[in-house]
Parts: sequence; structure tokens; C-alpha cells
Amino acid sequence: MKSLNSAWPMVALVLLLPAARGQEQQAAPARPQFEVASIKPNPGCQNKPPKGGTFTPSPDRMEMPCVSLKSLIQTAYGTFADGVTVDPQPLHTEGGPSWMQSEFYSVSAKAEAPPAHPQMMDGPMLQVLLEERFRLKTHREMREMLVYAMTLGKGGLKLQPLAEGACTPIDFVHPPAPPKPGELPNICGVMNLRPTSTGGMTINVRGSTMTQFAQRLSQLAGRTVVDKTSIAGRFNFQLEYTPEPGMPSARPPDAANAANYGSQPPPPDAAPSIFVALPEQLGLKLSSEKGSVSVLIIDHAERPTAN
Repeated sequence: MKSLNSAWPMVALVLLLPAARGQEQQAAPARPQFEVASIKPNPGCQNKPPKGGTFTPSPDRMEMPCVSLKSLIQTAYGTFADGVTVDPQPLHTEGGPSWMQSEFYSVSAKAEAPPAHPQMMDGPMLQVLLEERFRLKTHREMREMLVYAMTLGKGGLKLQPLAEGACTPIDFVHPPAPPKPGELPNICGVMNLRPTSTGGMTINVRGSTMTQFAQRLSQLAGRTVVDKTSIAGRFNFQLEYTPEPGMPSARPPDAANAANYGSQPPPPDAAPSIFVALPEQLGLKLSSEKGSVSVLIIDHAERPTAN
């Protein structure tokens, strides 16, 4: 018979193996990141409108000139958070230093190889970059706050569903040719927003589901819009409305008139507010209610070191 001491190594090995296997299963996969990146202060942006969105000159490179940390966070943790789809809803954030919105940077980054989805660079890869260079630390919490519920109006829906294949799905890897002058891009879910001569706005959303349209309304209404229509299919949405003061889409025409903006009544031929235009033009309505909304909490952020 073997002694207990001689058998002990075997027993220890057997006892440790399940734990080791469990640790392997729980190990998180390596997060994708850029091979090289540069973040430089760009004080020249302070007197210019920030350039929204991103600029991708090649499949493996990202350029983001004139951006604040606040807008970088919106891009990385909101719009392109999962690296595959696009979330047009505004990201709700809390906390963080005041310079997040007032200081601007130019970001240039290159991947080792083109990612399978180009928006990986604007989402998960940008998240890693912000966490490394800005020492950014965040977490998410669900909060009860006011939202808009989008439902059918009394007169019913005033839209006809699109036939299958009537719009082209978004393809970031193989983008379509630009539309002809005066034509709207026939891309599923894309929103075109332009001002009118009477101070209003015209929205065109091609080939969108009700849920996608509600997400795009969230950008314009300044509050999360939740689709509660239970209507399937895709539609072309066209809406003309006058933004109310305080809405993100409401902008003073120029600095000289900014002080009086919102105090003067709209012109007689102005479009109605979005709350009147939706039922009149589309057969939809917005109602204020409370709902659970995901909020990104900014726990810590530092100015990036020189590179």
C-alpha cells in the first residue's frame, strides 16, 4: 500500500484540475485594440463647431478631428458600442469632469489589420483607447426617468409598408455609391435632416422599422422614445415640424438673435411642433411617461498624457 504522503500529489492534482478548468472558462477574451494611436489637444476647435461623427480614410485607420471626450464617449459607448450595429439614441451619462465638453482633441489611430466590421474601430477599440489614454472608468446603472412612448394616434397609421427589398441594407464594408444630386440615399434606416425656410425641420427616414424611427426621434426630442406601436415592417417616414426651445434640433439662426430665441412666436406658415406633426402627418403620437433607461456613469477621467 502506498503511503498517504506519496498519494498526496495525485490527490492534489485531481482536486485542482476542476478549478483550473473553471478559471480557463471564465477568462475573458482579449479585447480588440489599435496597434498605434495618437491623441493630441486641439485648442483651435474651441471657436469652431465640433466636427461630428468619424472619418475613416481606410479600412484600418480612424481619424477624429476636433472632438471632445464627451463626444468620444457617445461614439464609443453609445453609437457604435457593440461594434456591429449603429445605435442612434443619445447616450445618457452622469458624472465626469467639466473639461469633458469644453476641451477638444484630434484622434488618429491605426489597427493592425482591417477589422471584420469597420465600426469596431469606433466602438470597442475606441473604448480601450479611452480607458488607456484618458484613464476612463465607467459603469452602467438603470434609472427611472421620463421617456416618450410612441403609440398609434386616434386616426390610425398614415403610412404604407414597404415591399421587401425596397431599400438597401446598411453595409459599412461595401458602402453604396452616393445618390444623385437632389436624391435621398435609399439606405434602410438612414435619416436625412434639413432645416426649412420657416425655422422648422424636415425629417426623412428611409426603410425604417418603427423601433428604428423611435430611436431617431430620441435624437431630436431630447428624451428616449420607446416604440409601443407593435407594428412590424419597414416604412418611409417624412415629417416636417418646428422644434421647441430646448430640443436638441432647436438651434438659434445666428449669434445676434440667440438672446431672443424662443421668445418670439413662430411665423404663421411655420410647421407645428413635433407633438402635433406626428399624429397629423404620420398617425403616431408621443406621450410622456416614466421608464427605465440605461445610464453610463463616468467614475473617473484624466487628461491624456502627451504622445
